[in-house]
Amino acid sequence: MTHTTDKKPGVEMPKPTVWPMILALSITLIAAAAALGAPAFAVIGGLLFVTSFCGWMNALLPHRGHEHEPLRALPTPITGQVGTVEHLQPGMTGYRFRLPEKVHPISAGIKGGIVGGLVMPIPALVWAVLSNHSLWFPVNLLAGIVLPGLDEMPADELQKFNMLWFVIGVVGHAVMSLTVGLIYGVLLPTIPGAARWQILVGGIVLPLIWTGFSRGSMGIANPALQHNVDWLYYALSQYVFGLAAAIVVVRSEKVIVPPAGSGTVGERA
Repeated sequence: MTHTTDKKPGVEMPKPTVWPMILALSITLIAAAAALGAPAFAVIGGLLFVTSFCGWMNALLPHRGHEHEPLRALPTPITGQVGTVEHLQPGMTGYRFRLPEKVHPISAGIKGGIVGGLVMPIPALVWAVLSNHSLWFPVNLLAGIVLPGLDEMPADELQKFNMLWFVIGVVGHAVMSLTVGLIYGVLLPTIPGAARWQILVGGIVLPLIWTGFSRGSMGIANPALQHNVDWLYYALSQYVFGLAAAIVVVRSEKVIVPPAGSGTVGERA
């Protein structure tokens, strides 16, 4: 409803919120925990359920679920004319706008994946030093996802530098970082609300989900990594990646989506 306040005319609009999406995701994780027998999914889903439910209910309280949106200009009466269509711009015919009008380019996701991939190993290397492991130990464990039989290697062998293991670990890490970065580039701009909500989802929620998924599936993909990994530092690595990638994607400059159609552009009036 349009009304006039003490300051300027405006419209009371519902505040954008991401809580319903997170609530739906939490229910999915809880269902997956029951189907797959993965307690980690149930824990992560339960935490997300309580947080999102409380957040959504708080947004529905009186005087909290709406915000005043000032009008840029007073509405003008609309007069219809039979058989005519108003042009998007003077001289432009046969086109229609596509929403959203601006999106983050694919390069934003790639840049986010690169930056996140560069800072993500820092917690793993710190853990290796503090736990009296070599710097090659985390890389060799990562290579065990691809190389068969590496999970059966003695721990002493995994402490040594191996060129093949190093190359496979670095390439695998780069591919996963770029893939997740592209997902961030597509997903984060669709999160409603201010940029801080997009950073919250990319830096906290998604890494939390990924950590829970990894904890539940690591025993199948890489038993050696599951046995030797420190899950506190593993989760910290995910948060470092998610926060860095989300900031790069959200702060990237948007590009204009061209109108759709096969019309023509004439001289503007």
